[in-house]
Amino acid sequence: MRVQLENDTIRVRIDEDELGELLDNVALLGSTAFGKAFTMRYAIDATERDACVLDGNAHEWRLEVPRTQLLDLKARLPSKDGLIFDIPGLDTVATKVLFDVDVKDSLKRRKG
Repeated sequence: MRVQLENDTIRVRIDEDELGELLDNVALLGSTAFGKAFTMRYAIDATERDACVLDGNAHEWRLEVPRTQLLDLKARLPSKDGLIFDIPGLDTVATKVLFDVDVKDSLKRRKG
C-alpha cells in the first residue's frame, strides 16, 4: 500500500492482493515516520457504509471505503480509473480521496 498526501488530497494505491485482503475483512495497516518528530499510522478498511469515511487524528487515522465500490473496482481491473471520494471538512475545503489499484500489477498478473 502506498499513501500520498498532497494539499487536500489523500491518494491510496494498493495491489490486487491487498484488494483481496480488504474484501476478506482484513484492514490494511501502514505508518510513516517523520524523523524523530512523530509517526503517522493509518488503516484502510472495507465497510458496509454507503460513503467513504475518514476518522481519527493527525497521528492515527482510518479510512473506511464502501465494500460495494471496492467490488465494482475489482470487476473492472485492470483499470487506470480508480475510486474518487470527497469527504466534507468542518470549516475547510473537502478532502479528496483517490483510491486505485496499481494497473501495472494488474497487467503483470494477467500476462503471467
